Amino acid sequence: FEQGGVLAPMVTILHEVPEGVLFLDYTVSLMDFMDAINQMIHENYVISENEYNIIHNNCATYLFGFAKKVGFDYKDPNTATNIENYVGKSIASNDITVGKIRKAYLEQNKGIYHKASFYVWNFAVGDEGMTRALVRSYMN
Repeated sequence: FEQGGVLAPMVTILHEVPEGVLFLDYTVSLMDFMDAINQMIHENYVISENEYNIIHNNCATYLFGFAKKVGFDYKDPNTATNIENYVGKSIASNDITVGKIRKAYLEQNKGIYHKASFYVWNFAVGDEGMTRALVRSYMN
């Protein structure tokens, strides 16, 4: 933020990035952060249980909306790759979520050919490849 015409230095509560945390090297002023939160209409991001879809309509909707409000370019190739790898690996580490994603893909792709091709693809790329593809498709 500006104070008396002088740009204040970045302030952080972290002295170093903790292990296992995705660092995106992006800063936003507290005022811009608060403005973005206040401008978002939270009701637009509420997903009923009937509308929730782990592949197309999930909790990432709010985060991507917020990123757009603060001007964060998550589609930048390097940033997108970092997010895809980090989130894909995190999701793949949870067997329950992986099972739900697999089930959702199979429910969407009915028919013996689609199911067979999904199983071959999933075998080839593994669970992490499947979850990274999901993250990538959601960011596009």
